Amino acid sequence: MPIINEMKSLDRLEAVGFTHDQAKAIIEVTGEGHQDGFSKYTDVLHWELRQFTAELRLEIRTIRTDVLKAQRDQILPFVVLVSLALAVISGLIGAALKWL
Repeated sequence: MPIINEMKSLDRLEAVGFTHDQAKAIIEVTGEGHQDGFSKYTDVLHWELRQFTAELRLEIRTIRTDVLKAQRDQILPFVVLVSLALAVISGLIGAALKWL
């Protein structure tokens, strides 16, 4: 897809005195320059997007690791508390059965 409107530019250049061949050459050179600049711009954008994606993946991996660690840190005290409660309840049931 051309960046510049070739027919409009051709008419404008011919209106100010350029021959058809001169106007066409100017448009071709200008169009190629614009296209090259646009290609370089898109190359930089693609590179930036790849960098951003890599950084985002690393950040997500770090967050996932932190969340899993936090979950482990919260589960351990809960398991200890439940185990202690079960031990106390078992002890009380055992003591109650001895009394009966």
